[in-house]
Parts: sequence; structure tokens; C-alpha cells
Amino acid sequence: MDLESSPSAENIEPTIAASSAKGNLYVKLNSASNLRDKDWFGKADPFVEMWLDKSYKARTKDVKSNLNPVYNQTFCFYVRPGQSTLYVRAVDRDTFRNDKIGEASISLSNVFRTGREGPQDYNLPKWLGLRSNGNVNNDLFLFLMGCL
Repeated sequence: MDLESSPSAENIEPTIAASSAKGNLYVKLNSASNLRDKDWFGKADPFVEMWLDKSYKARTKDVKSNLNPVYNQTFCFYVRPGQSTLYVRAVDRDTFRNDKIGEASISLSNVFRTGREGPQDYNLPKWLGLRSNGNVNNDLFLFLMGCL
């Protein structure tokens, strides 16, 4: 789905309480930057997973040998009451076992309040936030209508 064909941010009807919020969350994953290379030889082949509930994960395409991949992909998630966090994980695709680069939890409270958040960089922290494994850049939109 292309974000430009989705309803505009001006037409968003924001919800009031995150605990009762439901609707469609559109996430445009723009890019990632400064990803940590987990490979011994060559560069990482990163992809990004996102989910509200682990039973449904969205996944980007792989980008070969690039620590600053550009995705420009849009995903639609149905938000159910009680779901208030988007989980994002950057992963290095390998032949035998994928390596986790980093992950972040993004609170949706501001999206529920205003209908939009972004574009914004989200840090993929390492070691209790003392170091970074890179960033992902997302636009988040909440629409109270069906996925197309």
C-alpha cells in the first residue's frame, strides 16, 4: 500500500483514550541508519520486523550489504483496544541464522491523541541505552477506517 493514496493527515479522527483505541495504524518505514554490522565478513543484509501482537508481524524487504538501508514501505496494522505499543526490530539476514541488530518499543499514545507521529528517528539501544545499534525512521498515522 502506498501512503500517498491513503487518507491525508488532515482528515484523521484521533481517539481519546489509548485503552479503548481501535482503528488502522499505517506505518511508513522510511529508512534505517548507522546499523551495527553483525557479520564477520561483508556487511549486514538488514530487514525490519514490526508488530503490535506477535501473532502478526510485518516485514520489510532485505537490503543487501547496506548499513543505511532505504525501505520506503508502508504497512497497515489493525489496532485493538489495549494495544498501545508498536515493536520494531532490525535483523541481519544470514544463511543459517539471522542476527538481531536491535529493537525498540514505540508508544502509540501520541498517535492516539493527535492521529500522527513522524517522521521520527527511533533509537535501537544497546546495553541499557548506553550505546546504539542504529536508528529506524518511521511515520505513524492512525485512521479509524478499514485497511484497503
